[in-house]
Amino acid sequence: MGERSQEKRMFLKAIRLALAVIAALVLAPIIKGEPEAQWISLDISPAAISFPAADPDVQPVIQANSQVNLWINLPKSRRWNLYVMAQGNLISAEGGIIPISNVSWIAAPNPPLQDGVFIAGQNILMGSGKGRLNNGVLTFYFKNSWDYLAGTYTQIITFTVSQI
Repeated sequence: MGERSQEKRMFLKAIRLALAVIAALVLAPIIKGEPEAQWISLDISPAAISFPAADPDVQPVIQANSQVNLWINLPKSRRWNLYVMAQGNLISAEGGIIPISNVSWIAAPNPPLQDGVFIAGQNILMGSGKGRLNNGVLTFYFKNSWDYLAGTYTQIITFTVSQI
């Protein structure tokens, strides 16, 4: 293996990617004539995930350091939609950019949740259901490559739940 290739490998092994995850709480208005309150809440844990550094030749796809658990609470008779949106691409403090489309997820239970891939700036329907969702689990993955410059890359991911 050439010296330049070895340097590139050592440099890229330092890659750390962080994906900040925030939860949006949406309160639906009270509908007149309905006997029960029209409320909905979304809980997400943890609030941030990261992808460990890895050699792309050994790990072409990296699983996040932890799974994301989510709960949706609302009256049992109500339906909901869950959306997720990456504000943009993964960006480093040095100005490096990695397309957010390199980050995907597998969701459980499937249905009502569904697997997907991020698209920068687009709201993506992650699932729909009726009543509560207890212990939904999201496992995030990152497509690893030697093409990325080493650094810490971040992006804000917003989850939005609404009653329908």
